[in-house]
Amino acid sequence: MFALASLVNFPSNGFIQKSALFCTRRRTRPSRLLKRFKNDQRGTIGIIFSLVAVPLLMMTGVALDVGRIVSLKAQLQSAVDASALAGGRAAQLNPMDVDATAQAAAKSFFEAHEMRSALTKEISNAAVDAAKTTFTWTASGWIKTPFLATAGMLISKAAASGAPSECTSGGWVCQKLTATASTLITAGGKNTGYSVETSFMLDITGSMAGQMIDDLKAATKAAIDILVRDDQSKYTTRVALVPFALDVRLPTAAAFKAATGKSPSSATKSMYGYPFATNSSEYCVVERAGTNKYTDAKPTTGSYVMAEWMYTGNGVYCNVPTSAAIQPLTSDKKTLKTTVDGFRASGGTAGHLGTAWAWYVLSPNWNSLWDKANAAGHYDTTYNINTRSGDPSKTTLKKIAVLMTDGDFNSQYSSSGVDTNYFGDRPAVDWSSNMAQELCKGMKAKGIEIYTVAFSAGGGLSSNAKSALSACATDATHFYDAASGDSLMMAFRDIALKVSSMRLSQ
Repeated sequence: MFALASLVNFPSNGFIQKSALFCTRRRTRPSRLLKRFKNDQRGTIGIIFSLVAVPLLMMTGVALDVGRIVSLKAQLQSAVDASALAGGRAAQLNPMDVDATAQAAAKSFFEAHEMRSALTKEISNAAVDAAKTTFTWTASGWIKTPFLATAGMLISKAAASGAPSECTSGGWVCQKLTATASTLITAGGKNTGYSVETSFMLDITGSMAGQMIDDLKAATKAAIDILVRDDQSKYTTRVALVPFALDVRLPTAAAFKAATGKSPSSATKSMYGYPFATNSSEYCVVERAGTNKYTDAKPTTGSYVMAEWMYTGNGVYCNVPTSAAIQPLTSDKKTLKTTVDGFRASGGTAGHLGTAWAWYVLSPNWNSLWDKANAAGHYDTTYNINTRSGDPSKTTLKKIAVLMTDGDFNSQYSSSGVDTNYFGDRPAVDWSSNMAQELCKGMKAKGIEIYTVAFSAGGGLSSNAKSALSACATDATHFYDAASGDSLMMAFRDIALKVSSMRLSQ
């Protein structure tokens, strides 16, 4: 012990110092190497990259897949939007076979739309509403997603039903995309920039009895469904109904007084030995006499529209029933259809009366007859479709008259207010057909677009009558010769669709 202690505490000589230094270096070299290794950052990036490379590549691949999905989704939506407009336009212009026409046009347009990243693509058959004004198509397409497929290593997913053969190995291999578009065919309305006022002159004379008047009711209701939009928030779409026979019936005593300048009253008189009378409860009027007989100048004090004198042997009542009085402009579909349901066939064909009143309900000069809600708008003079003068893009209000009859205009009135067919009298103004032609000229001058419909199913229309109706129309494309109830339905529908605009409704 003493020797060891002495050795430790003994002053060092050269040998001992060198030996101690050697021993010290041998002990410290490994720790320095470890320290140097610990502090050496060379190659760190390589190690980190090797650890994150796989997930980074997976994320990049997934991002590429997602980008391709987004791109195909946009292409699919664009294609179905364009196809829906093509299908809707076909339905608008070809109303005879609406469903088949619309579907064929939409499919043809869709197939022509190129989508290179899609494995497959297809467009459904259109879903069509009862009025055949809204068509909805759904398009679908499949796209391969190889990077997303790696998710199958972590989360299992079965292939979707109906997947293409390339996609059946798993649910991540391909993705199905869908897009939907609806085409809405409508008159005027919020997105079209103009309002529409349409009047229908409707023949409910005796020759329309039976199936023909039922056909008329169905066709008119179908047109109402197309023409009258539910959305009246910015622009309005209103319809007026003018049923006519030997006379027209005004809806109220106030309207009668505003039109004739006289309050309703009862009176009797004898003509050619026969008793005739007027009846205050009927509010019936016939043609307008005087210098304004072919104008829409406002009625003023005086008998501007003659009251009708009726043979008491047949009962003192109008040919037009109380349920079929004139319905001025309204957007109330229920009210319009109730008027249509009230049609009853009776009497002769004073077509000039229906023509005149189809104008008056569209004329702002005759608003004194109606409630404010039924008042016609002012004439829009920016464009006249009959003369093709002006700028149609600036139109804010379209006025349209639809004149329908099943027979020659052959009833007019004498200066005493009696149907000339009673006694063979000369007409007070002119023959019915001539007056109707002059009234059409007046409407055209005001820019009213005129459609005419000859309902020839009953065989009561002569070739001269058809020629007169054709001349009354705005042009040849505005005249329809409907030889059956189905043809009448198609004519009214075609007119309503031509009046209408078309837009996408998402």
